[in-house]
Amino acid sequence: MINVGIISYAHPHALRYGATFASNPKARLYAISGDGANRDVAKSEAEKLKAKFYQNYEALLKDNKVDAVYIAIETYRHKEVAIRAAEEGKHILLEKPIALTLEDADEIIKAAKKAGVKLMVPFNPRFTTPLRKAKEMIEAGEIGDLEYIYSISEYVKPPIFLEGLDMSWFLDVKKAGGGGFMDTAPHGIDSLLWLTNSEPKSVYADIGSKIYGFPVDDIGTAVLRFKNGVVAVLNAGWGNPKGYSYGLEIKYYILGKEGFLDVRTAYPDFTVYQDRAEKIYWERADVNGIVNSFLESIIEDKEPPITGEIAKKNLKIILAAYESSKTGKVIKF
Repeated sequence: MINVGIISYAHPHALRYGATFASNPKARLYAISGDGANRDVAKSEAEKLKAKFYQNYEALLKDNKVDAVYIAIETYRHKEVAIRAAEEGKHILLEKPIALTLEDADEIIKAAKKAGVKLMVPFNPRFTTPLRKAKEMIEAGEIGDLEYIYSISEYVKPPIFLEGLDMSWFLDVKKAGGGGFMDTAPHGIDSLLWLTNSEPKSVYADIGSKIYGFPVDDIGTAVLRFKNGVVAVLNAGWGNPKGYSYGLEIKYYILGKEGFLDVRTAYPDFTVYQDRAEKIYWERADVNGIVNSFLESIIEDKEPPITGEIAKKNLKIILAAYESSKTGKVIKF
């Protein structure tokens, strides 16, 4: 049984991960700390999920009963908290992006290796059922050589639209590193790296505050050319208005020389039409898959499927996309 601590409910994903850890037979949600935004939510969740509540992460990390932590604090504090977690010998599931800079990512990776702890960053799409099936079909050669991928991954409502949570830090570039593209594109980038089993040789992007007038970007498009010849187009950001029935939208059109895969939605869902339309998701295999993979890497002493190095590579592509958008030039790797 792995005793897990959650550090901060600043990121809205903490709500789902808290419940998932609490219900996993391999883990016990042992403690929660109230660092960063939404301290009151963290305390309420600790009471609801019967976990210890600590005012700050240092107290949680000093608890010898904690084996591993999920870090959901504001991105600009990832390096600070992750390094301290490693120093205290805690295995780490660290929210995306891994850090704000490649240098910070290197320091996190180095600290985890020095301490001999597992480090994993959760990128959800590769754990969804339809995309896993697509990966199997591609690797089996069922659609021939892969040529082109068009992905909407992800379109979501801006975090500040979430009721009952303070998500204002997402609009501060110094804390979040960017806006909607920085928030959601890491998922899409990871899925493209995973599906193509290749690395990009160039990226061209257009990213900006195009819809809401936020002080940070809300949406972006990137064109990636991979070393194996695949061309991918990625749309990502806060594209859904408050009244949109989808809280989350992920689509993939995958074209091979001998077939075409049309993933209309990565999540099983249905729509309720009454006075308004509401999209309901009844399964989130991705979060369960991430949690199980993280716990298994600890129990079986093996590398997690998404390592710090993979997360750093992801960040490098995201930062290059921002540089392309800023300069108007193709960025080559």
